Amino acid sequence: MSQEQENGISLKSKDLIPTTAEERHISNFGFLMLWIGIAVQLVSFIAGAQLYPALSPTEIIVTCFIGNLVVALLLTLMGDIGIRYGIPYAVYIRACFGYLGTHIPAAIRAIPAIFWFGFLTWMGAAALNTIMEMLTGYSNLMLLIIVFGIVQVINTAMGMEAISKFEWLASPIILIIGVALQIMIMNAHHLTFSDIFSMEGKGGVSLGFAIAAQMGAYITMALNAMDFTRFLHVKKGAAEGTWWQANKGSMFGHTFGLIAAMMLFTLIGLTSGIATGNWNPIEVIIQTVGKDNPFLLFVCMVFIILAQWSTNISANLIPSSYIIINFFPRKINLVTATIIASVIGLLMQPWNFSAQLPTILVLITALLGPIVGIMFCDYYLLRKRRLNIEELYKVDGQYKYWKNINPAAIVAYLPSFLLALLSPNYGFIIAFALGALLYYPAMKYWIVKRYPQPEITQSISVENKIEEEVM
Repeated sequence: MSQEQENGISLKSKDLIPTTAEERHISNFGFLMLWIGIAVQLVSFIAGAQLYPALSPTEIIVTCFIGNLVVALLLTLMGDIGIRYGIPYAVYIRACFGYLGTHIPAAIRAIPAIFWFGFLTWMGAAALNTIMEMLTGYSNLMLLIIVFGIVQVINTAMGMEAISKFEWLASPIILIIGVALQIMIMNAHHLTFSDIFSMEGKGGVSLGFAIAAQMGAYITMALNAMDFTRFLHVKKGAAEGTWWQANKGSMFGHTFGLIAAMMLFTLIGLTSGIATGNWNPIEVIIQTVGKDNPFLLFVCMVFIILAQWSTNISANLIPSSYIIINFFPRKINLVTATIIASVIGLLMQPWNFSAQLPTILVLITALLGPIVGIMFCDYYLLRKRRLNIEELYKVDGQYKYWKNINPAAIVAYLPSFLLALLSPNYGFIIAFALGALLYYPAMKYWIVKRYPQPEITQSISVENKIEEEVM
């Protein structure tokens, strides 16, 4: 009987072990399309509309660019773990928090993903409801929320390859319709770009708050970027080469896919806010297009549905499903975990908080900032990109720490999060920096002396092998 069986604990499943070379099938261009599909969603639309008129359109676009540039850099930095070792976030975080402690940052990461799944499903279902009213005169939003949720669960349960193919189909359509929608709103309300960007803000929101809000939509993905890069195809030997050789492909996808899509949808949102005073994209489209043009209204509603669908399956269901699997690796597979995540997301009814999205986004940056700082410090500053993969899957291995929890991570997380809440304008910067600053000495001068970590204390390469047998 194995040690895992004796302890009643398992740290392996087919969804958690490192990906093989054969499973890394996403090309660099496919990765770009995947990220466009992830980033084209209506949270940035709504945030752009709600930040106006406190900020000027120019300030909103600048904060969008800065915030998402930072996120793109963090995505690439953390994505190196997936490229180099092929492991998901739910497994890597064991090195930072311990075998049991990993459930703390995992749950913190899962909550926003599940929340956004419910919110975006509501947006997509509302668009479906508009189409159904047009065609039949019948309306049942709650039924369509459930149906739309089921469709997304099925797509996600089919795996990363099916998700990647869907993004290839949806991304170009969403971008084309998005640009057309921007033109329609401007024409319908007699606006030019000169009109839009000559407007001034009325104040009441700082640039720091706006940058944090812009980061909040995808800072969640900085934690689990490796869930996607572990499927990215890289040239033979590149993963073991220099950082640039390993990550230039993912950097291209993260930077151009994320920033371009986010800036486009933020622009559409702030234009809608200026033109109509309304942040709800469905109401804006109906007001702009009018119900007397059913074909055009139908196309715009399809655009909303695809935008929510493409984001949800990649950015929300996949990360939360891996995290749920990690709680019970031998009892739950991807299908079951996806169903659980979707049910919780709908029961949360996040649409009740739709009028407070900028505040929610800032709260998310404060929640996740310390974890990103701890991960960056652990992987780059302490372990210098070296991981003992075999130990990550071994009960009573080197990442057991104190009762399977790493005290250094807890000591670093709590004060960083609390201080970030007290300074929301610069919450992420504070949380990230303080998390890393507290974690580094606690690990190097306290934890490592009690619980040896060869990657930190020795200048050697660690041989990494993990048995494929997981049952």
